[in-house]
Amino acid sequence: MKYLLFISLTHNCIPSLLYGCEIWSLNSSDYCKLNVIWNNAFRKIFQCCWCESVSCLFYYCKTLPLSYTIDQRKILFIKRMRNCNNTVVRSIFTMYTCIGQIISKYSVHSLHLHTSKIKQCIWGHFVNASVRNGNLCIY
Repeated sequence: MKYLLFISLTHNCIPSLLYGCEIWSLNSSDYCKLNVIWNNAFRKIFQCCWCESVSCLFYYCKTLPLSYTIDQRKILFIKRMRNCNNTVVRSIFTMYTCIGQIISKYSVHSLHLHTSKIKQCIWGHFVNASVRNGNLCIY
């Protein structure tokens, strides 16, 4: 039952809540607030204590924290815009500078990578950060 609630949340609610997040201008405080909301939803669904990390739940449910999801959507959006046939749109998004910070954060080497490879880089960054912080143990 809990898993069905989680599936409903991730497939129905999150896409609606994140509509247009590709162009949101967020600072680290905003990312933190969004992650707290997402983490608390996970804790409610899986009945975890507030002091427990939800990284292992994210890992086993094969989902990302909300900040990673937003950044992933931004990267893929910029990739689509740069490959657009409309030269005006393509030239505007070529000048979009903040994408460089996001790409370097997740070790994505180029926007020319296949979409699945970009998603794999972001997932790898999440797993490595969780293991480094001691929130996730992979055997």
